[in-house]
Amino acid sequence: MLLPVSDGDPNERAESGEERASALSRAAGDATTLRVNRRQFLQRVAAGAALLALPGGVARAIGPGERVRLQRARYSGAWSVNPGAETLLSEEIRLRTSIDMAREGVAVDLTSKDLFGSLFTVFAGNEPFTLTDGERAALKRWIGLGGLLVFDNCGQTGVAPGYDESVRRELGKMFPQEPIQRVSPEHVLYRTFYRLDYPAGRAINKPFVEGMRLGKRYAVILNPNDLTGALARDPSGRFLATPTPGGENQREMAIRFGVNLMMYATCLHYKDDQVHIDTLLHSRKWKIRPPE
Repeated sequence: MLLPVSDGDPNERAESGEERASALSRAAGDATTLRVNRRQFLQRVAAGAALLALPGGVARAIGPGERVRLQRARYSGAWSVNPGAETLLSEEIRLRTSIDMAREGVAVDLTSKDLFGSLFTVFAGNEPFTLTDGERAALKRWIGLGGLLVFDNCGQTGVAPGYDESVRRELGKMFPQEPIQRVSPEHVLYRTFYRLDYPAGRAINKPFVEGMRLGKRYAVILNPNDLTGALARDPSGRFLATPTPGGENQREMAIRFGVNLMMYATCLHYKDDQVHIDTLLHSRKWKIRPPE
């Protein structure tokens, strides 16, 4: 994607450079004080990213500052399980969709302003954890402003009960009035980009995910199937695990579910529109059969 940039004198370009450097920080600062709604937050993050990419004098491809970032939550617990998964998913989203993804995923502290630089955060783990008051407050603000938080249960022999209990306890503290419910297989989450029948991961512990709604949107997803486990790689690029029971076909389905999650985070319910249904039913009707 190209941006037309008009010529200007060096003083004007230098002045705009200072604005570019602080644009995303201002968006995050507004978000942390809840002075903006979701639409305004998205507009300011996007505008700040675009400003970061504007050099003087020529039209150039948008650089890394404009790219969408997939991030992993860093907290006091087993946050680093399944290393490299967010980077692989970023690469696949970049290759398969029109989203201009950053080439690598990043880990962010929940109390950092960096949290507000993306709409999609993976909260992976397989052990009990407890958030601090500051982490809880920041995460609640970020979710309320439009972020999609995906809790990925990375239990090795099934759903990790301690992690699952911690997730539900923390959500209950942040959103005591909001129930956790099973996401219908007819929900747009399963067809934002690919038509899927189930949420694959390294395992298929359950054929569904759960979620917590804020208004009409699912703001939090609870995935029991170790999505990041299907995507994790060692430093040489080799996958750390073989998905069971479906092997490499199941890994492909896990990648597709990850793509759908990112599309949902950025586009929400637009695929519910009738104009898109025919495309989904015909252009993308090909599937990989679920493992038996």
